Amino acid sequence: MRPVASTSDGEAARPPAPSAPDATSADASVVEEPDAAPSVQAEADAGPSASDDGGAGEIAGATGATSFLGVDERVILRRLCNGEVTRMQRNTGGSTLSFRVWFADGGRGLFKPQQTNSVANFRAEIAAYRMSRHLGLHRAPPACGRTILRSMLQRTADATGDMAFSTRVMREILGRGELVPGAMIYWVPGGLENVPGSERYPDLLDTTKPLPEQDRVLARDLSALLLVDFINDNIDRWSGGNILRQRTTAQNPSPQMLFMDNGAAFTIGRDNLGARPSDQAQRLARVTRVSRSLVARLRAMTAESLGREMRLDPLGSPVGDNGLAAILTRRDRVIQHVDALITARGEAAVYAFE
Repeated sequence: MRPVASTSDGEAARPPAPSAPDATSADASVVEEPDAAPSVQAEADAGPSASDDGGAGEIAGATGATSFLGVDERVILRRLCNGEVTRMQRNTGGSTLSFRVWFADGGRGLFKPQQTNSVANFRAEIAAYRMSRHLGLHRAPPACGRTILRSMLQRTADATGDMAFSTRVMREILGRGELVPGAMIYWVPGGLENVPGSERYPDLLDTTKPLPEQDRVLARDLSALLLVDFINDNIDRWSGGNILRQRTTAQNPSPQMLFMDNGAAFTIGRDNLGARPSDQAQRLARVTRVSRSLVARLRAMTAESLGREMRLDPLGSPVGDNGLAAILTRRDRVIQHVDALITARGEAAVYAFE
């Protein structure tokens, strides 16, 4: 595993991502870098977002509370959607524009604004969270659509003293007037590291090969990741350094895999099959072990149920009707793949998890 650098506040830098000739580079949902860039104190509320009348319960939109890394999602969403922003700082690393955020309650987030870079689709981060939540996975960091004042973003950029970055913010950030929409994403605490062994997925998910018991959890998580990435059309997952978990500690010796880095997902594409259908189809073909419960939830997912979940975001659905149709088309491909496997190899082999 590649080394992980420590930061001044005890968090870790995102493991370096090697370049890949067949993949588009994109930032992680949360990039851990040293706090070297100057920050800007907020002078006022950073633009309107969701209502402050306890609407986080409605934003969460579920029967009963759900959690992400053990934290009630309603609490996280209340902060992300409505929390007072007190400080912002440039987030270094990667090719896209993003900003670290500190809230009045002490929490942290990452703001990905609307911008010209096509691999920094803030709506894709929100959609990935909603999809993960709808499927009961809770692996994508919570994300909420809200607006931030353009002037605050520009002041943050100007405070770095980096003229090139300041110019990029001025030219590349999009919005109407003073308000810039974007995704406010949960800052995963404790630092991040690569998930070891993820590159072995072709063998771990092959029913013709034995699955060691010690690899069962890894295989289950990789299977879910690959199925969801196919449905979401996440084309950036395997470009390097994008399969992450919280840093291992004595208190948390087996952190769960996180489904981060979703900015290059949810393309509609020709026949609703996304941006790189052949590459995605090749990866899907290698998944011959799946979770029975996940497949059941995929079968039950409808345009109405998923659309209802997506529309819970304060800025409205991040995918729209055409995006929903594309998601369901790719979902149907996954179900066809699983059903063909069951016919050929039997349920006992294919439904390897649960």
